[in-house]
Amino acid sequence: MLYEISGACQHCATEYTVTVHNDKQLNSCPECGESPFGLKKYKGLVYIVKNENQAGVKIGMTERTIESRLKSLNNTSVPGKFKCVALFPSDRPKKDETKIHDKLVKFKLDKEHFDLSPVDACLKCYRTLNRKRPIFHMSDVEEVFDLKLQEAKIQMEIRLKGKSIN
Repeated sequence: MLYEISGACQHCATEYTVTVHNDKQLNSCPECGESPFGLKKYKGLVYIVKNENQAGVKIGMTERTIESRLKSLNNTSVPGKFKCVALFPSDRPKKDETKIHDKLVKFKLDKEHFDLSPVDACLKCYRTLNRKRPIFHMSDVEEVFDLKLQEAKIQMEIRLKGKSIN
């Protein structure tokens, strides 16, 4: 895939455009000659998907694109379509998926399906993966996720203040 990215160099702040092809930067900053930014390719991702015709969510992993994974899921003989809720980029997707599945065993319906709302699934995966923020594909889920994080932070501050008063 070929991308053109515009912005400012992180080294000298010169505005310019860089071309990226197959995960490699094709040009450097014309002013300072440095690479303008870091580019990281993850091995895979952990995904949360939802099918309106099924209870809960499916939490899995892939080393392909989410579009490719959804295409294969939606080609099965399952009624309805899976839609992406959120993604967690990962350098060790299988280990991260296993860690999440082990943590969520009490919510397990079958295989990779869990009796959780999309927001709760995102929060539990986020906490299990040590605060790696997901890439959201549903803005309503992202809004509630952020509100619940703020609420948890406020509750923690209240608890900590209560301990410091004693």
